[in-house]
Amino acid sequence: MTKRAVLIGCNYPGTKVSLSGCVNDVKRMYSLLVSKYGFEEENIKLMTDVDDENDQPTGANIKRILKQYVSESEEGDTLYLHFSGHGTQVPAESGDVEDDGFDEAIVPTDLNLITDDDFRLIFKDLPGGVQFTFVSDSCHSGGLLDGEQVQVGVADDGEVGDETENHEEDGESGAASATKGAAKDVDVGTLQELLAERTGHEVSLGTIRTTLFDIFGDEASPTVKVFVQHIKERLDDGVSDEEIIALYGETGHMAVVYLKEKMDDEEIDNDEYFSKLDVDGPINRSGHASAKPDPEDRLPPGTGILISGCQSNQTSADANPTGDPADAYGALTHSIIQVLEETDGNITNGELVNAAREKLMESKFTQRPCLFCVEEAVDIPFICEPVC
Repeated sequence: MTKRAVLIGCNYPGTKVSLSGCVNDVKRMYSLLVSKYGFEEENIKLMTDVDDENDQPTGANIKRILKQYVSESEEGDTLYLHFSGHGTQVPAESGDVEDDGFDEAIVPTDLNLITDDDFRLIFKDLPGGVQFTFVSDSCHSGGLLDGEQVQVGVADDGEVGDETENHEEDGESGAASATKGAAKDVDVGTLQELLAERTGHEVSLGTIRTTLFDIFGDEASPTVKVFVQHIKERLDDGVSDEEIIALYGETGHMAVVYLKEKMDDEEIDNDEYFSKLDVDGPINRSGHASAKPDPEDRLPPGTGILISGCQSNQTSADANPTGDPADAYGALTHSIIQVLEETDGNITNGELVNAAREKLMESKFTQRPCLFCVEEAVDIPFICEPVC
């Protein structure tokens, strides 16, 4: 039985969304996996964006390593994925009433977003009997494994929950003000600005997906490819501007105009440009930017155990209480490591998430991590049985 781990820490150095503690997080998890859970160092892939000796955590590299580890896994193996960095939501770009709004994504260091569609395609081939655990210390991470149900998590009406009744905060509230930190969230406006810096041209709300396809092509998320493919088919069919606006709304119409200009550009080889649209595997092709996949295309229940950094109405914190980058950390990762050190790693998934919530409340963080898995997985050991 082999234990494998992929540890991804993105500090985004030199950017307007730089963080301080994400690389520290995964390096600490590396040590803990070796010391407490018996992982062999050659089976741990550490990916950070501040160390040249490590594989850079680009979207393409992350997907390549995950696919490799999934293909190598066998029944009885353990697979652990830890991401510490920004999360985001890719906004809907069609005006369709069936569109539910957003796709959740993690933000690699090169902005090549990895969405729930990517994770679905990667982990659909995970063999049965592999214990797979995914900790995402980021915002907008609750839907990344779309086949799993919440077991510890979201309170009614988006409220924080009853567990906070005895932990009222005095004075300023919120993780950032309490710990000199930042939210691990790239909002839509900031995503537009980052992509504009990357491309040298303005990126509107309606052209985020088409811009991502422009930059990353083959390596773009299927969320992006399916949307571009749908627009291309409409344009090939000769749909009028009026019909396009009716289909996509004013915002989505910007994406259509953008793509049409590409198609009409004599310097662009259309066959080569659109040859990058193939999606490998089952994926929702309805054309709605965020429509959920048909049940048969979702990940089977029990595929994995997901621990998200916070509830959907909250942000995850990157904390730097002393101002020294060496002391910075992600609030979720820090709380998890504290609990594991106190229990020698001998704790179930449900116990860990509830204990991490307690640690976060004691430290005046407002975020509440959630546990997504089948009911039977609540009471099994976190990651695997500890070796010491």
